[in-house]
Amino acid sequence: MRKFLIGLMAVAAALLAVPASAGATGGGTAKVYVVHGLPLPAEVTGPGTPVDVFVNGQLQLDNFTFGQQAGPLSLPQGSYKVEVKTPTAPQQFLFGRTVDVPASGNFSLVASFINDKGDLGINVFGNDVKRAKFGEGKIALHHAAAAPAVDIDGGIFPLSRIFPHLKKELAADVVNGQAATFALPTWLRYTVDVRLANTKTTVLPVDNVKVSRNVLTNVYVVGSAAGGTLQPLVTTIPVG
Repeated sequence: MRKFLIGLMAVAAALLAVPASAGATGGGTAKVYVVHGLPLPAEVTGPGTPVDVFVNGQLQLDNFTFGQQAGPLSLPQGSYKVEVKTPTAPQQFLFGRTVDVPASGNFSLVASFINDKGDLGINVFGNDVKRAKFGEGKIALHHAAAAPAVDIDGGIFPLSRIFPHLKKELAADVVNGQAATFALPTWLRYTVDVRLANTKTTVLPVDNVKVSRNVLTNVYVVGSAAGGTLQPLVTTIPVG
């Protein structure tokens, strides 16, 4: 069983930092998703966590709340000015970024913390939307939190909770803005443990994670370690 688990979890892909060709789909436009990954306090945005998202000065997402995903937007190649503002008048600029969109590909723009200091911004992640092999589904783990570098362990749920030694390290020294993608059998469920890099301290355990054949399951580690809001945010997008 241990050999099976090790072999299963060894399909981890290399860490990626957002290659321009990630998830290339062909054609003259790229597909872009927008994700709200900031559990902001009320004193920042007003009641709750809603924000308004503007692209090149035009309102695109109104009262966009934490955990929501919008898209895909089909965007021609070019530079886009993305701004996040408070939803109540008078609106206040919170943060923004100029995003260079290539002629093809699939990407997620994640409103999140962009470093371990807790600065607000937009992380850009490439989505690998190539169809997985028969019987497998894809899952991508993203560091988008105000937290230091982390290591990521995986296992089969619930076995790895009963026998922790069955867990396998999937990725090491992952910093904010990085992600790792894996292809795993769809008939099992998994545990994902986020540890402070090079320690045994688990800061975020996630149970009962499922992958599906025709979707990419994106798991974003968001929030603030110091602020006590560290949590997983799970979204899905179609593949193939």
